Amino acid sequence: MDFLWMGLLYAGILGVQYVLSSQKNVYLGAIVPLLFVAGMTWRYVNVESVSTMHYLLITGFGLLCLVAEWGKGREVFRKNQEKDLERMRIQDLK
Repeated sequence: MDFLWMGLLYAGILGVQYVLSSQKNVYLGAIVPLLFVAGMTWRYVNVESVSTMHYLLITGFGLLCLVAEWGKGREVFRKNQEKDLERMRIQDLK
């Protein structure tokens, strides 16, 4: 059951990252990765049982996933922006 909750948590975090990244302000997509790095660093500093290699691997993989979601969100934003511009051009021609 713990595995299910962790999966839902990760899916929720990636969903929030996607939504924030697809907004007009490009810097909103940096919130979740910064919080992730801060949380992982806090955990690394305060928990003695975490090895350096474990910290680097988890942080690197997490950032890779979050940056990939950021890229998808920005791509969707650009496509929506182009669609809106096309609609405006069509309205101007009428």
